[in-house]
Amino acid sequence: MIFPEIATQEKLCQFIEEYADDHYCLELLRFFGGYPHARFSELAVVHALNLNGGRLCIERALRHLTDKGVVKTYIENNVPLYSLTDDESLFSLALDLAKLDWRQLQLLLRQTHPTSGRVG
Repeated sequence: MIFPEIATQEKLCQFIEEYADDHYCLELLRFFGGYPHARFSELAVVHALNLNGGRLCIERALRHLTDKGVVKTYIENNVPLYSLTDDESLFSLALDLAKLDWRQLQLLLRQTHPTSGRVG
């Protein structure tokens, strides 16, 4: 018998492994998971996460997460806004990811993707 918390942790590890090679995707997932019901313009997202002048990387990662269905796009007043998906399983995984501190995330990254090195 698999306990629900073990199954949840395994799903979270698989979710993290999918994005382990892309620091910007992980940062976006943590960002959106920290504000799960908010909608942000691309400019607001880039401004919040613009690490070391990585605007193009942030924009690319945002498009990638949108294509994967993890981030949803809304159009309000002809402005695209972004938020977490309505898909409950992906939404929950992003929330769980956002709850991890850096030490926990690093540990999971090493377990799921030992060759990825350190994130951040």
